Amino acid sequence: MDSSTAYFLIAGAFLFGYGCGRATPSKTATPPAPPDLDALEAVRPILEKHGQIAAIKAYRERTGAGLRDAKLAVDALR
Repeated sequence: MDSSTAYFLIAGAFLFGYGCGRATPSKTATPPAPPDLDALEAVRPILEKHGQIAAIKAYRERTGAGLRDAKLAVDALR
């Protein structure tokens, strides 16, 4: 294989990869889940006594919520 063929193969592979990478759809954020009011009332004393991180952890343990949803729910108490 001569050098010009290798160059065109490399350039073609690069352009193909670039085109495929740009074709991926952008990720859209899902809306937060509505907070569990009973869990929030149980977490309120933990927030006041131990702080935000402990309250988020307690909310996640009680509800099974993800980190983002738990943080948004606990932030709503402030």
